[in-house]
Amino acid sequence: MKITGSNFQVVLHLRGGVVAEAARPVSYMKGWEVARVLALAERWGWKAEMSGAEEAQVAQAAQSPRPAP
Repeated sequence: MKITGSNFQVVLHLRGGVVAEAARPVSYMKGWEVARVLALAERWGWKAEMSGAEEAQVAQAAQSPRPAP
């Protein structure tokens, strides 16, 4: 997933619909679900782009039941 802001561009690596790796300045997003990342991107006016494979991964993760904590 790529996020572009007014003064930065970063790449996030996803696993199972969750941010597995995040470059600076958004390293705090590690562990976030994609929906949360997209909500923040929309709020701040950032552009978020996902590849087809990433979109499929997110869709599959949404359909899978999450284990109880």
